[in-house]
Amino acid sequence: GSVADGEGGVVVDWSSTNPRGKVLCAFPNLSLLLDTLVSQLELELPGGFRIGDTVIFKAAFENEDGSVADGERGEVGRSDPKSEVLCKFPNYSGLNALIGQVELKLPGGLPHRRYRDQHWCMQ
Repeated sequence: GSVADGEGGVVVDWSSTNPRGKVLCAFPNLSLLLDTLVSQLELELPGGFRIGDTVIFKAAFENEDGSVADGERGEVGRSDPKSEVLCKFPNYSGLNALIGQVELKLPGGLPHRRYRDQHWCMQ
């Protein structure tokens, strides 16, 4: 079998050859698990967000760790697998935002939401 660029698969486990830098992935057209560098994968987060996406926060939030204003732009990091995305804002470096609290920001400033199934993809 083979794996095409952009084909979806599932991360099954950490690799035994390099547990910090590789994972074992299952793909539909392969009968074996593929030992893959994490840098070759792109994680798709809940709500269709991706690490590095620019988002707009749709609420105001403040606590002892920092604050985020309504409409403030931030960047998506990793996430809770079901309902939150970890975002970095200028005055709050690690806010776990619910999917409904953030929206994507497209070039030109237009807000946009995209929805996708959760999966890992080859780059």
